[in-house]
Amino acid sequence: MGLERYDKLPPQVGESKRDYALRLQEIGHEEMFMRKALAYHFHVEISEFSAFFNAFELARLRHISMLRLLFPNRNNYSLIKKVSKNLGISDELAQLWVARHNEVGEVTFIGIDDLRSK
Repeated sequence: MGLERYDKLPPQVGESKRDYALRLQEIGHEEMFMRKALAYHFHVEISEFSAFFNAFELARLRHISMLRLLFPNRNNYSLIKKVSKNLGISDELAQLWVARHNEVGEVTFIGIDDLRSK
Protein backbone atom coordinates (compact mmCIF):
# COMPACT_ATOMS: atom_id res chain seq x y z
CA MET A 1 0.00 0.00 0.00
CA GLY A 2 1.39 3.43 -0.89
CA LEU A 3 1.77 6.38 1.40
CA GLU A 4 -1.30 8.22 2.54
CA ARG A 5 -1.52 11.89 3.41
CA TYR A 6 -2.21 12.66 7.05
CA ASP A 7 -4.23 15.74 6.11
CA LYS A 8 -6.58 13.49 4.14
CA LEU A 9 -7.25 11.20 7.15
CA PRO A 10 -9.40 13.32 9.46
CA PRO A 11 -10.73 12.09 12.78
CA GLN A 12 -14.24 10.72 12.80
CA VAL A 13 -16.92 12.85 14.41
CA GLY A 14 -16.42 12.78 18.17
CA GLU A 15 -13.22 10.72 17.95
CA SER A 16 -10.72 11.50 20.72
CA LYS A 17 -6.99 11.99 20.11
CA ARG A 18 -6.31 8.59 21.63
CA ASP A 19 -8.95 6.79 19.56
CA TYR A 20 -7.78 8.55 16.40
CA ALA A 21 -4.20 7.50 17.08
CA LEU A 22 -5.31 3.94 17.79
CA ARG A 23 -7.18 3.86 14.48
CA LEU A 24 -4.12 5.11 12.58
CA GLN A 25 -1.94 2.54 14.33
CA GLU A 26 -4.43 -0.22 13.50
CA ILE A 27 -4.35 0.57 9.79
CA GLY A 28 -0.55 0.43 9.76
CA HIS A 29 0.96 3.87 10.29
CA GLU A 30 4.21 4.60 12.10
CA GLU A 31 4.66 7.15 14.86
CA MET A 32 5.93 10.14 12.87
CA PHE A 33 2.98 9.94 10.48
CA MET A 34 0.63 9.75 13.45
CA ARG A 35 2.32 12.72 15.14
CA LYS A 36 1.84 14.83 12.03
CA ALA A 37 -1.80 13.80 11.80
CA LEU A 38 -2.47 14.63 15.45
CA ALA A 39 -0.71 17.97 15.17
CA TYR A 40 -2.65 18.82 12.03
CA HIS A 41 -6.12 17.74 13.13
CA PHE A 42 -5.97 18.31 16.89
CA HIS A 43 -3.30 21.04 17.15
CA VAL A 44 -1.34 18.92 19.62
CA GLU A 45 1.92 20.45 20.83
CA ILE A 46 5.14 18.54 20.12
CA SER A 47 5.93 18.48 23.84
CA GLU A 48 2.89 16.25 24.44
CA PHE A 49 3.97 13.51 22.04
CA SER A 50 6.77 11.62 23.78
CA ALA A 51 4.69 10.47 26.75
CA PHE A 52 1.51 10.05 24.68
CA PHE A 53 3.16 7.62 22.25
CA ASN A 54 4.69 5.37 24.90
CA ALA A 55 1.34 3.57 24.77
CA PHE A 56 1.54 2.96 21.00
CA GLU A 57 4.08 0.17 20.74
CA LEU A 58 3.38 -0.83 17.15
CA ALA A 59 3.62 2.74 15.88
CA ARG A 60 6.90 3.28 17.70
CA LEU A 61 8.37 -0.04 16.50
CA ARG A 62 7.27 0.80 12.96
CA HIS A 63 9.19 4.06 13.18
CA ILE A 64 12.31 2.18 14.22
CA SER A 65 11.76 -0.26 11.34
CA MET A 66 11.53 2.73 8.99
CA LEU A 67 14.80 4.16 10.34
CA ARG A 68 16.54 0.83 9.87
CA LEU A 69 15.34 0.66 6.27
CA LEU A 70 16.37 4.24 5.54
CA PHE A 71 19.81 3.80 7.12
CA PRO A 72 20.67 0.07 7.05
CA ASN A 73 24.34 0.62 7.98
CA ARG A 74 23.60 2.65 11.10
CA ASN A 75 25.08 1.10 14.24
CA ASN A 76 23.05 0.54 17.42
CA TYR A 77 24.42 3.64 19.18
CA SER A 78 23.59 5.86 16.21
CA LEU A 79 20.11 4.34 15.95
CA ILE A 80 19.45 5.02 19.62
CA LYS A 81 20.52 8.65 19.19
CA LYS A 82 18.30 9.03 16.10
CA VAL A 83 15.28 7.47 17.84
CA SER A 84 15.84 9.74 20.84
CA LYS A 85 16.03 12.84 18.66
CA ASN A 86 13.12 11.95 16.36
CA LEU A 87 10.74 11.00 19.14
CA GLY A 88 11.84 13.49 21.77
CA ILE A 89 12.63 10.81 24.33
CA SER A 90 15.68 10.20 26.49
CA ASP A 91 18.58 8.13 25.21
CA GLU A 92 17.78 5.61 27.94
CA LEU A 93 14.19 5.21 26.78
CA ALA A 94 15.29 5.09 23.15
CA GLN A 95 17.71 2.30 24.08
CA LEU A 96 14.83 0.31 25.59
CA TRP A 97 12.74 0.80 22.45
CA VAL A 98 15.61 -0.23 20.17
CA ALA A 99 16.15 -3.32 22.35
CA ARG A 100 12.43 -4.09 22.06
CA HIS A 101 12.70 -3.72 18.28
CA ASN A 102 15.66 -6.11 18.29
CA GLU A 103 13.44 -8.66 20.07
CA VAL A 104 10.46 -8.22 17.76
CA GLY A 105 12.21 -7.63 14.46
CA GLU A 106 10.95 -5.58 11.54
CA VAL A 107 7.39 -4.36 11.86
CA THR A 108 5.67 -3.57 8.60
CA PHE A 109 4.00 -0.22 8.08
CA ILE A 110 2.21 1.72 5.36
CA GLY A 111 4.88 2.83 2.92
CA ILE A 112 7.39 0.07 3.65
CA ASP A 113 7.25 -1.20 0.06
CA ASP A 114 7.96 2.30 -1.22
CA LEU A 115 11.10 2.46 0.95
CA ARG A 116 12.26 -1.00 -0.10
CA SER A 117 11.98 -0.11 -3.76
CA LYS A 118 14.36 2.86 -3.43
